[in-house]
Amino acid sequence: MTAGRPLEGRRAILTGGAQGIGAAIARGLVAAGCRVAILDLQEAKASTFVGELGGPAKVVEADLSSEETCRQASRTARDWLGGVDIVVNCAAPGRDRSMIGRVLGADWPAHDAVVLRAALAIVDTVLPDLAASGCGAVINVSSILGQDVAVDQGSLAYHASKAALDQATRWLAVRCGGHGVRVNAVAPGLVDRDEGRKLTDDPVHKRIVEEIVPLKRAARGADIAQVVVFLASDQSSYITGQVLVVDGGLTLNEVFGAALRAFKAAGS
Repeated sequence: MTAGRPLEGRRAILTGGAQGIGAAIARGLVAAGCRVAILDLQEAKASTFVGELGGPAKVVEADLSSEETCRQASRTARDWLGGVDIVVNCAAPGRDRSMIGRVLGADWPAHDAVVLRAALAIVDTVLPDLAASGCGAVINVSSILGQDVAVDQGSLAYHASKAALDQATRWLAVRCGGHGVRVNAVAPGLVDRDEGRKLTDDPVHKRIVEEIVPLKRAARGADIAQVVVFLASDQSSYITGQVLVVDGGLTLNEVFGAALRAFKAAGS
């Protein structure tokens, strides 16, 4: 391990690495010296991304809504990697905006399967490898919406699956600690994606973000990736069972006052 490459020689499984936060995490892991197997349903898109990544990475096509497929893909990734030191569970199904305001909707099975069950199946499959590595680490990508319903009252399935992932993180930390494996989660807030139209491209949205986020900006994918790399590295060797909020202070703001300031600023 070197200061600039704290994960030199380590091997990681990453789910959902073809785009957005997952792609940023893939870049961060490779830059830190890691060999990465990306489990993703979008095989063609992920392969194009891997071709541009400039580091040791491979795509394993996987439908993460199927537990057996998760297990098989994990074994395939492990065989290519030659072992597993790190697991990063980032995959999530698309958020169905039509579910807003509905208590039960058709998106429940997908969120339960991809966000929670896939993460558990992958960790369960490669736990012997993580324990044998001597530096095993699991990082689950959660969300502030697993803890805070005031920020966004979107799909309940999304909120509930992320809250369940937080609790699974704590449970796994206790179960895996005796094997020398640390388990933590990262909970991002507002994130500007690395592709497509950014949240803050709209000047009104930009003003709102500046009012409600104490650090006055949305996160970049790299902001989340840096925390994942830290939690996977020896620099966090005594941290486990934690859900680390990375939101620029968004959840610190008193909701009504922040919203009032945002709307006043947007209308000025």
